[in-house]
Amino acid sequence: MDISHLKQKFIDEANDLLNNLDSDLLELESNPLNKPNIDQIFRSMHTIKGASGMYGYNKITEITHELETLFDLAREQKITITKKLIDLTFSTSDHIRNLLNDPDFNNNENIKNHSILIENISTFLKSLNITHNQYNHKKQENLPPTDKPTCIQTWQILLYPDEEMLFRGINLTYIIGDLFTLGKCIIHSNAENDNITFWSIFIITEKGKDAIEDIIIFISDYCKLNKIADFDIFNEDELLRKNKEEYERENNFKLSSEKENVNQQFSAPTLNTNPINIKNSKFQKSSRIHVDASKLDTLMNLVTELVTTKSELLLSIQNNTAEKTSEAAEKIDKLAKLFSENALSIRLVSLQEMIFKYQRLIRDLSGQLGKKINFSIKGEDTELDKNIVDIIAEPIMHLIRNCVDHGLETPDKRVEYGKEETGNIFFNAFESGNNVYIKIGDDGVGINTDYVYNKAIEKGFIQPGAQLTEKEIFDLIFLPGFSTAQNLTEISGRGVGMDIVRKKISEIRGEVVIESTQGKGTTFTIKLQQTISIIDTLLIVSDGITYAIPIGDVECCDLASSEILNYQNALVEYKENLIPFINLRNKFNSQTLPPEKIKLIIINKQEYLFAIVADDIIGQHQSVIKPVGETFSGINFLTGASILGDGTIALLIDTDKLKTL
Repeated sequence: MDISHLKQKFIDEANDLLNNLDSDLLELESNPLNKPNIDQIFRSMHTIKGASGMYGYNKITEITHELETLFDLAREQKITITKKLIDLTFSTSDHIRNLLNDPDFNNNENIKNHSILIENISTFLKSLNITHNQYNHKKQENLPPTDKPTCIQTWQILLYPDEEMLFRGINLTYIIGDLFTLGKCIIHSNAENDNITFWSIFIITEKGKDAIEDIIIFISDYCKLNKIADFDIFNEDELLRKNKEEYERENNFKLSSEKENVNQQFSAPTLNTNPINIKNSKFQKSSRIHVDASKLDTLMNLVTELVTTKSELLLSIQNNTAEKTSEAAEKIDKLAKLFSENALSIRLVSLQEMIFKYQRLIRDLSGQLGKKINFSIKGEDTELDKNIVDIIAEPIMHLIRNCVDHGLETPDKRVEYGKEETGNIFFNAFESGNNVYIKIGDDGVGINTDYVYNKAIEKGFIQPGAQLTEKEIFDLIFLPGFSTAQNLTEISGRGVGMDIVRKKISEIRGEVVIESTQGKGTTFTIKLQQTISIIDTLLIVSDGITYAIPIGDVECCDLASSEILNYQNALVEYKENLIPFINLRNKFNSQTLPPEKIKLIIINKQEYLFAIVADDIIGQHQSVIKPVGETFSGINFLTGASILGDGTIALLIDTDKLKTL
């Protein structure tokens, strides 16, 4: 059986657990006595450990088992939560993410980091005068007394995975995690190239059959439960070993491969005092979206309505009833809009998951740079299309790095400037109309406009004596290759990569602007459309070609005579002012004559007005945007296309790029 889809489900769930783990660690760092957080961290690692072995991620099983030992001690209040333990756990979390992308454990960096982490965990245990053997012995000593002697038994579950489990919503990751709570678990599969027939799960426990069946009740149709022995068949004791050998002879059953697996899993690591060297993992895109059940209920209702309306339409056509046909067509039109709205709502995800990664980033950077930082968050429940969230994650991360590194001063400098030692960075998201705004800023040094201006002259971006507004000076920071950083660091440079930030945001038809006051701080404001797949547009025609313009960019439309166009300076009069215009005919070297009466579409981009000259205006249209492909790859202001009802193709204009031509 091909289990690649099951493995991907495990990877997605493991990443969710790691995200929760990081969030719990951040809370635990601020409140080390928070026992619910300690318990949750332990359960997260326990669950990851349980499921990772099923898919051949033995190294993940190994490292989570090592770290799980520490948090089990913390749960029993035998050790206290320290910064060193938090750092060690964060490093392990990053390492597990890397291992998820390296199932065969071939990456040299992962191999090196794995050894270092194992050694550092063992060193940490040794510093507490605790070894694995001592820890396990103490666990046995602390077992509560019972009237009956404990009876360790070995059980085997033969699990035959099936695609039907996915459709039933069965979560194997959590089921395996629950099995690990019963005692020691060893998982073996005959998986090869993602093709398997079964998993073999050995459970060494004293809980009994009923406890196991309670956990596997929802997968009982896909597995078989057998008792192997009334002892731990993996125990090294000589007497039990003889019993095991006798059992093997009688049942022709070999346990050597599982035995080797256990030795590898539970062997004590060699102590190593090397420092942890795990790089921060990049933002990883998830292929899953968590959807509210009510949205799916609405979708099913719409499907029911569509099926009913389709029947009405077919019946009216068959009976040649024009009135009924028209009514059915109107219903389908309304249903299409409702389907569109529902589909878009399903794709919307909150910014919460992305934000806590920034909390982790700020925590790491503040330690590296020796700065005290308070990170405030508002609007984390704001929703955006998942594609947009995936695209803006890296640009926002760069802006935050920029605020931390070059925005905020060191504690001593802040005191010298009369500020609090702790600097402030804020993340504020909110909706306004059809747009979502994200503000990222700091209360640091701000941007020195004179320095930026002189640096731009030095690099040849502007001529000496050029008259620029404050906004135009700030926009210089987004030019490729522009940097005001006197000493570049590994964290960021004011301006380094800022052109990439604007480019990424422009790709999803967003905008980014800068506001700054020297000595008080800087704010970056990102303006985004809530979705990029279906948008309201204005359709226009020029030289027989249909174009679509995002309706939010259009200020107004006007009818004028072609005689008012000043082709020499490319200016046109609008509200007693001259504004630049762009004639779409000229962009494609049209050979036909324009009409005497033209249409002016006034575009407002970041308070910058310009006009687009067209032959005609068709009207408003809800466009489904598709990529334009290689045909228009050389025309950067055409960023998509939409197929109209009559089969005509409308080319989507990126007005932000058009205005720079």
